[in-house]
Amino acid sequence: MQAQHRSRILAIAVIVAGFASGVAMLLPGASTAATAAAAAKSTAATEAPFARVYLAIRGCTSCSHCRANIRQMVRANSEGGEARLREDQVEVRYSKPRAIPLREVIRSLADNRLHDLSLVDVLFEGLGSITTAADGSARFTLHETGQAFPVMLAAAARRPRDGQQVRLVAVVNGWREKQGLTLTAREIREEI
Repeated sequence: MQAQHRSRILAIAVIVAGFASGVAMLLPGASTAATAAAAAKSTAATEAPFARVYLAIRGCTSCSHCRANIRQMVRANSEGGEARLREDQVEVRYSKPRAIPLREVIRSLADNRLHDLSLVDVLFEGLGSITTAADGSARFTLHETGQAFPVMLAAAARRPRDGQQVRLVAVVNGWREKQGLTLTAREIREEI
C-alpha cells in the first residue's frame, strides 16, 4: 500500500514539473533563464536526448485542427525529430547525434499562417563542446556532427575548457530579425 502511495506521489511530481515548465515559458516577462531551468528540471526524471528545441507558442492549441497543423508543420521541417506538443510549447527531440535543422524548425512556426498562433521564444539544448577563438568569440559545436553555432557566454560564468563535452541550454537569438542564429548560454553542465 505504501509503495502505491509513493508511486502516485512520484507521478504527480513529474506531472507538476512538466506543467511548471510549460507555464514558465508562457508567462509574459518570465526570464529565459527561469524558462530554461524549468525546462531542464522537467526532464530530470528522463534520460536527456542528444539535442532538443523548445518552441514557446501563444495562441490556439485547444482545437484538434490547430494541434494537428502545428504538429504537421514542425514534423515536416524537423528532419527526423520527434515533436511533442503541449498547451504552450512544442518540444522537438533528437535522440541520436545528427545535424539539427534549427532554422527550419523555427521557421515552421515563426512563419505559420494559422489565424491565432505566434512563436514567443526558442530554447536549444544540445550535447557538444565550446571553443574560444583567438578574437575571444565562442562557438558551440554539436557532438559528432561538427555543426556549430556562435554562443555568448556570461563574463562571470565558469567556462569549460576548450573541447570538453558539455550539455548547453541556450536562448536562440536572431530568428525574429531573420538574421544568423546565435545562442546565449543559460546553463552549461559538464558531461562525464
